[in-house]
Amino acid sequence: MDLLGILDQYGIPIAVAIAFGYFIWKQNNFIQNTLMEELEESFKRLEGIVIKLIDQAKLTQLEQKEIKSSFHEIVEILAAFSGNGLGSRIKKKYQEKKDNDRGW
Repeated sequence: MDLLGILDQYGIPIAVAIAFGYFIWKQNNFIQNTLMEELEESFKRLEGIVIKLIDQAKLTQLEQKEIKSSFHEIVEILAAFSGNGLGSRIKKKYQEKKDNDRGW
């Protein structure tokens, strides 16, 4: 059927309703196929970024623990080698700092 035949037989309101129905059908197909694929791609990309950020934060945390333990070892070595009472003061401050860190 051609457009003029539909208009002649059913009238303008029915032809407009059919045109709107076709438009809605095409739009739904576009949304379901194309846009959903793009959303899935974006989600996978963002998920990968979040995973990398979490991994990097964990590595940074481990590096900080290593640096902190190295610092504490150096403090203990310096305290052990000092013979003028500095060692006991350093150990006391170090212990106070340790106790304060645990409290938080």
